[in-house]
Amino acid sequence: MRPEETVIERDFRAMTYEIDFAGVLSNQVYQRWLEDMRMALMDRYVDIRKLMRGGSVPVLARTEIDFKRPVYLLEDVKCRMWVEELQGVKWAIRAEFLKGDQVCARAYQYGVFVDTETFRPVEAPGDLPRVSPHGD
Repeated sequence: MRPEETVIERDFRAMTYEIDFAGVLSNQVYQRWLEDMRMALMDRYVDIRKLMRGGSVPVLARTEIDFKRPVYLLEDVKCRMWVEELQGVKWAIRAEFLKGDQVCARAYQYGVFVDTETFRPVEAPGDLPRVSPHGD
């Protein structure tokens, strides 16, 4: 499967409790929105509770966020997320946060699947599509 076949989208609004002292959306909000999006992406393919009962879970190892433009109170932001790669034990996800057609932030997340008892890397569950940036 190719990455573009895995795209999901969701709208968010910058709320009062998410604005920092400088009057812009706090950087930590992007982390929470990424978590919401990642869970929605998983839900598309597999029941996370079933996955956990089966003894395997995705573990986030790294997050990178490039902030491009500020988001202000009550502005609407669309997040687009997709699986860049899912092969073997590892996965990579990309996301963009947009105000209209302007990119506010780009995010990259990397992780692995682990066994819940040993915490050792395991093969991604069979329910999840294998994704390659090259479509192989």
